[in-house]
Amino acid sequence: MAEEESKEEKVIGRIEQGFFSYRNVEEAEQAVTEAERISRLEKQLDYNKPTLVMALYRKALEDGVFHTAEGYAYLLSLRQYLEEHKEQLGEAELPGLPVEKLLGGAEAEAKRRQLEEMLKNAEQKLRRVKQKLSSLRIVLLFLLAALIAMLVIAGMSDSPNILNYERVLQDRYASWEEELKEREEAVREEELQLKREQ
Repeated sequence: MAEEESKEEKVIGRIEQGFFSYRNVEEAEQAVTEAERISRLEKQLDYNKPTLVMALYRKALEDGVFHTAEGYAYLLSLRQYLEEHKEQLGEAELPGLPVEKLLGGAEAEAKRRQLEEMLKNAEQKLRRVKQKLSSLRIVLLFLLAALIAMLVIAGMSDSPNILNYERVLQDRYASWEEELKEREEAVREEELQLKREQ
């Protein structure tokens, strides 16, 4: 726990001294580690021998030793030193600094891949939703056609239903009324005949 606090104090001290600002504690701790590594290298490095500086520079680039701004600032200082002593190195070509790492290339690439994956997933979901929607449209059209057919059949039917109950009832009462009048007339005629016969 005390070790963690001391690392955080070092990180905060470096940030407060105005070197570089990091997004999170892990990056800042990595910067402290790289600063300590740079300090050890500086103690062992002989700047009077540009070929050794060149070997260190190349090895650091090949192995990807540095990942933070602290490390890249050190590599840049080595590069500037090598540029100044180019005549002593002969025609050796200086490899450039990989900028994509400095600019968060790996992290940006991971985020880009993640975004591409999210986009692919969203496109697949959209296709599935469109397929379901077209299936639902077909079902809705079928149900609408069935409803229209049922309404047409119900409208043409003689049995009472919600669409024609009033007309059917009026027709039924009218037919009953006619039957009743016909029966009454038949009964009156029979009564008249019976009266005539008596």
